[in-house]
Amino acid sequence: MEQHFSFQGLYQTGWFAASLVALVVSGVCIWMLYRYERHLVDKSVGTALVTLRLSVLALILFVVLQPVMSWSLTEKQQGRIAVAIDLSESMQTRDEHASLAEDLRWAYSLGMIGGGSTEDQVKRWIVEAEAGEEPMWVTPGEEPNEQKRIQLADSRRENIEQIRESLHELSRAELAGRLLTSASSPLLEELSKVTSIDLELFAGKAEGVAEELLGESLEKPPYLIDPQSSNLSAALEHASADLESAPLSGVILLTDGRDNSNFDPLNQSIRFSLTGIPIYPVMIGSENKPKDLSIASVEYPQTAFKDDKVVLSATINTSGFDGSEVDVELRADDAEPVVKTIRADGDMTQVDFDLDSSAIGRTEYRLFVPVQNDETRDDNNEKSFAMAVVDDMVHVLLLEGEARWEFRFIDNAFTRDERIDIEKVVYEQPYLGVLEETFFKKELTLPDDVTDLADSPFVDKDIVILGDVGPEYLQPGFFELLDQFVAEAGGTLVITAGKKSMPRAYQNETLSRLLPILDPQPVNVSGSQGIGSPRERGFHLQLTPEGEAEPFLQFDADRVRNREIWKSLPGFEWGLFGEPRPGSTVLATTLPGEEIPALEALDRSAVIVHQYYGFGQVMWIGVDSTWRWRHRAGDKYHHRFWGQLGRWAARNRSSAGNDFVRFGPARTDIPQGEDAVIKARFVQQYLKQYPDLKASTEVYRLDENDVRELFTTIELNVNPARPLSYEGRAVGLPAGRYRLKLLIEGADPQAGDLEAPLYVQEQPTPELSDLSSNRELLVQMANLSDGQFFMPDEMSELLSVVKDPLADRVIREEVELWDRWWLMLLVFALLTVEWVTRKLNGLP
Repeated sequence: MEQHFSFQGLYQTGWFAASLVALVVSGVCIWMLYRYERHLVDKSVGTALVTLRLSVLALILFVVLQPVMSWSLTEKQQGRIAVAIDLSESMQTRDEHASLAEDLRWAYSLGMIGGGSTEDQVKRWIVEAEAGEEPMWVTPGEEPNEQKRIQLADSRRENIEQIRESLHELSRAELAGRLLTSASSPLLEELSKVTSIDLELFAGKAEGVAEELLGESLEKPPYLIDPQSSNLSAALEHASADLESAPLSGVILLTDGRDNSNFDPLNQSIRFSLTGIPIYPVMIGSENKPKDLSIASVEYPQTAFKDDKVVLSATINTSGFDGSEVDVELRADDAEPVVKTIRADGDMTQVDFDLDSSAIGRTEYRLFVPVQNDETRDDNNEKSFAMAVVDDMVHVLLLEGEARWEFRFIDNAFTRDERIDIEKVVYEQPYLGVLEETFFKKELTLPDDVTDLADSPFVDKDIVILGDVGPEYLQPGFFELLDQFVAEAGGTLVITAGKKSMPRAYQNETLSRLLPILDPQPVNVSGSQGIGSPRERGFHLQLTPEGEAEPFLQFDADRVRNREIWKSLPGFEWGLFGEPRPGSTVLATTLPGEEIPALEALDRSAVIVHQYYGFGQVMWIGVDSTWRWRHRAGDKYHHRFWGQLGRWAARNRSSAGNDFVRFGPARTDIPQGEDAVIKARFVQQYLKQYPDLKASTEVYRLDENDVRELFTTIELNVNPARPLSYEGRAVGLPAGRYRLKLLIEGADPQAGDLEAPLYVQEQPTPELSDLSSNRELLVQMANLSDGQFFMPDEMSELLSVVKDPLADRVIREEVELWDRWWLMLLVFALLTVEWVTRKLNGLP
């Protein structure tokens, strides 16, 4: 058993330094007070008082240092080894650009060269090639005759070139498969002699595989593992998930080290180290970046207002073309292409295009980089996208109890947006009577008849933002009109959490129906989680898969980059957390693993929740300080969030519809491979009139001349969680343009005369934006987990490391000595004794 004693407070340098200064100042004050009091009381009393005061300071110092006692017990158990093979798209790369040293390593690992008496010779070749030298194919000691030596060297060089050509026919995945099953010493066969093996495949996700099915899986990776992305953490999670098997004694990763997930494999490696599980990465593929032009990412708005300045920002992967001139072509529909010539600067080069927003409607674009003769891949050189231009203003009504910080920054964001018309009402504001009216409007005028939608204050609004308004300010009929605005007029209601009133001060049935959450409870972040810079303290947000699909939550067109931005935004120190209402959709949650006790006790994480309500929609935002996102970023993210939210709300009201139904896809633009969700939301009176109504959608595909051909018919069924909504899914649509037509049976056919557009875009994955192997990441994972990094030719060393089938099972426990109720009680007891002693001796 090992015991450890540590002071956690020493790791929080700023907090500890500030606390120490305060304690030193307090100690000086106590000493000065002692010198003053010794003239007023006996020496024994003065000594007792200073002892009591210093004891309190000592206890406070004890708490500030945060002492922790921990101990660990290590047991030996029969272990197992997990072998994980990366089958993401980057592993399908053939490394024709590999260096001579890399090719020699792979040839040696597969038994194509070396072995027997030539093993030392091949290892020398590898060392010389890695030093950038031409290997000495034949040494004078091997062949003294110079002419014969030259002939033999030419023969060996030619043989090596032939071997290299055959290696370049193998993909990285095939190379990994041969290392496992077909090399001179197959890894799986050798490992099975000393320990049990768990074999798994991974890409974006991970799953186990039987050894007899490995060959088939290498040829055709299963779609369940999501080959279009790489997630090293998924492999580690899957390996350690089987708690019923023998303890995991190590993980062998055969991968190129590319990771484009929003999970940090280094954090996972640290956790593996704490549980005594080493990681052994085996790097497959070349570290050299291939000569490859690709479109790494594009950033553009899916919807823009007429005559707005709209910019497309594209990042072009120019690996291997540094200093060369590269043409980038942007084509809009059938117009002449716009060509820009850029000079490649490193591996990534930025290029911007102005997008035309003068014509109302939807324009399809194609961004293309011409394929060069010596490129490694030619399937990642273009990207198609589309942008809709609308001629409209977004009309916003912002209601607030008092001008709190959240109100001021939202008001600022909307006021500075030329395409947003904002009306503000602040119910509680100071008024000195100097001006005729208050700075902001103080009340909302409601009609006498709450069923009269024509005079409703919401009639011309696209979005209503309801802030921390107390129930005492809202007139009777307010929520009835708000309900009609959302359910019948198709408006968007955004409810933001408030510390004073919203929504916990209300007992209103209409508001309860509108809210996408149930039983909201406050959470205050305190303790160590409330300390640090704005980016460090508090809880942070993470988008759900549904949230990532929403345009108004995108800070970057690239999904991976967007995840990183959300993860890096400043945190929140207060929020209201409720249970998502059945039928609602959670768009953002707290970031997992932050270990905030108040949140863990509540067992809730939903922060941004959405629900459809009649023809409209309601959004719940469970924090009151999105203005924190301005820290060191200015308006960049805060203004973009609220601006995109307003435009998103305006698009919802303008969707295809009539007096009976709103119809269309949940998203008009989807990437290929994503299901198209088609919805028809009827008014309640119409469904009561036609209870046996049946709805379906005809999906037509358009060719280049806009000639339509029926592709499929989708039946729309009632969503049990949303009785007014009929929904269906079009699965597996190929890239192209489509028109959706609503068909209705058993009801008035007038309601069904509706069509809506759908666009399915080819979606290049981030897998192909960088094809070089990432040695640095794999070395870090090995070091952090107390494992070891290996190259393919070092399999014998790997086998020697995992020879011991016994795994260490470490049991750890710790006790926080400073976080005890009796310490606080002792402090108060000492302070009480000090106070009583002073009073009994006549001191103030």
